Formats: sequence, structure tokens, C-alpha cells
Amino acid sequence: MNQEKKTKKSDLLFLVLITILAVAVRLAVRTFVAEDWSVYWSDWLTRLSEGGFRALADDFYDYAPPVMYILYFITLLPVNAMTAFKGLCCLLDFAGAALIGRMVTECSGSRKRGYLAYGVFLFLPTVILNAAVWSQCDIIYTLLILASVYYLMNNRTWMGMWFYGAAFAVKLQTLFIFPFLVILWVRKKVDLKHFITIPVMYFVGILPAWIAGRPFKELIGIYAFQGGKDRWSLSIKFPNIYQIIGNNFFLDEYVKAGMLLILGILMMVMFYLAYQKVQVTREYVILMVIFFGMLTTYFLPHMHERYLYVTDAFLLIYTLLRPKRFPLFVTASFLTVVGYAQYLTKQPPLVSYGALAFIQLFLLVRIGLDLWEYIHDPGNILADNVEEGREILR
Repeated sequence: MNQEKKTKKSDLLFLVLITILAVAVRLAVRTFVAEDWSVYWSDWLTRLSEGGFRALADDFYDYAPPVMYILYFITLLPVNAMTAFKGLCCLLDFAGAALIGRMVTECSGSRKRGYLAYGVFLFLPTVILNAAVWSQCDIIYTLLILASVYYLMNNRTWMGMWFYGAAFAVKLQTLFIFPFLVILWVRKKVDLKHFITIPVMYFVGILPAWIAGRPFKELIGIYAFQGGKDRWSLSIKFPNIYQIIGNNFFLDEYVKAGMLLILGILMMVMFYLAYQKVQVTREYVILMVIFFGMLTTYFLPHMHERYLYVTDAFLLIYTLLRPKRFPLFVTASFLTVVGYAQYLTKQPPLVSYGALAFIQLFLLVRIGLDLWEYIHDPGNILADNVEEGREILR
């Protein structure tokens, strides 16, 4: 009993100290003003501050309306806008870390691994740079996706799908992992009726902007507008196939071909997975999310350096369930940091993006092989770290 109390106290001390340090490191970098903030975000805030809620009727923003609602509420606060926005996103960093820790604990049966997951996520360079330095908000839709997968893994299907719909209402990149839901539907873990949550939550997300006066047609097509604005390059500091075959050539041809290529690849992969008689466990779901996130971004054109944020979060979960794969997580995080660093410092990387693209391809193939091994020998791939009798999705 005394030993158990000592263990709990040491665990609590670890959580408290790691949280304090994570707060401190974010405070240390909070004053950095990124180009995105000075060019876009500050202008949006000025318009919202001057025009109030009715300013949402204008077409000056290309982000999903829910993000603009956050900015609008920030204009009502008696604090520095950038500090408030960064503070909110950093607060969500801690919520995301806590949820990742809980998922690792439930999947592995080990609280210590869950605590480690919590700490690692908070100190990931990309997580710190994204919100505290860059003033980006990728943690918002990532947290919603984490909640979606968490509830789906625990057989709370409606709750999981509402969270996924909310994530889609915030960020189009939610679709990168959509194929895993198709597989769950084919395997009768999700019903067709559950997908109604996606358009419903999207409508709820645009409703206030519609009430403010922005045309419904514009709000429905805001994601289409996002997809058409980055036509000057096939890959924006992202290590995918276009860094190998030519990033600034045949823009129109490669964009069309790339879209059709990834759709064809996804159809073949989903067709194959749909016919595999494999137990749909929590680990299988996590592996699918990682694989589809990596696969989609590797072949889609116009990918940004931040578009693996979700995948990196789930890769952390996976590698703490399977420690032998932890080097994959470290490598993936390094690749993302390179893109972040080039944007923030305006300095070219020491390693070419073509070389980084081959490393990213290796990661994709390795995760793909893990998925293959799981399908054909699910009892062996995670036998070294997950207790037998892990819960299977019903």
C-alpha cells in the first residue's frame, strides 16, 4: 500500500512538473510574430474589431467560419489578440496531450506509457512551434479528430461521428483520414446514418456567418476556394512525391493527375482492406488513421508543411504501443520540423526536399507493411506491448 502511494505521488509530481515546464517553454516563445499573423490574422482581427459580428458577411477570410468566430470573440477581450489566440491554442495543446495519454493508457493498459505520451506531445517541436510560435490552430481540428477516434474505439459511434463532423467543419484536411471511416462502415462498425453528422456539423459551422450576411453559396464553397489558391507550387515545404518528380513544373497537369492518382490508389487500398477478415481493434483503427493520413498527403498536390500534424499525433500513440517503431515517430517529427523551420526562418534547409521525400516514402511504406502484417497476423504485431484480450470494436 505504501509503495502504491509513493508511485501515485511520483506520477503526480511528474505530471505537475512536466506541465509547468511545458507552460514555461510556451511563454518563452510567445512574442514571436510570424508572417502569417502580420499578413493575414492581424488584418482579419482588425476587420472583425471594426465591423463586429456583421463583418463575417464579407469575403476577406478563406478559413472555415468557426475559426473566424474564435477571432471575433478574441476581439471582445481586453487583452492582446495574438496572446489570447496563442493562449487558447496552447491550452488545447494540453487537452490534446491529456487525450493522447488516455488513449495510450487504455490501449496499452499502462498508465506510465500514458503519462509519457502526455509529456512527449507537449514537448514536440512541431506542437510548440505550431501554436506558441507560428500562431497556427491545427490543434483545434486535431483535438476533435482525437476525440472522434477515441469515442469510436470505445463503441460510442454517434459521439465519435459528431466530433468528426465538427472537425470537418473546422478544417478540410480532416478528409485525409476519411477512408478509415469507410472501412469501418464496410465492416459494419459504423452505419450509413452516422455520416449525416458531417453535413449537419458543417451547416452548424457556417450558420452564424450566413446569419451575419455572407451568401450561402460562398460558405458552401469556401473549401473549394482554399484548394484553388496555392497554384504556384505543387508542394509547399512538404516532402512528398512532387519534390521528387518536379515541384514547379506541369502545374495544371500534375494537379489533375495527382488528384486522380490518389483517388485510384485509395479505392484500391479500401477495396483490399474491405475484404480482409481482421478483428477491428483499437490498434487497427489507429494504424489505419496513420496510414491513410500519410498516403493521402504523399500524393495530393498543394500540401503544406503542417498537414501531417494529425498523423504525427496518432503516430505517437502507435509507437508508444509498439516501442520498436519509436524511431519512425522521431523521423516523422524531424521531417515536419524542417518545413516549419524553413517557413519561420526563411532559410533553405541543409537537406534537399527531394531527399526528405524519399525518407517520407520509407515511413509510408513501413507503416503500410505494419498494416499488412496486422491484417495477416494481428495477434503478433503488437504482442510485445498490448495485453491479450484487448477490447474489440463491436
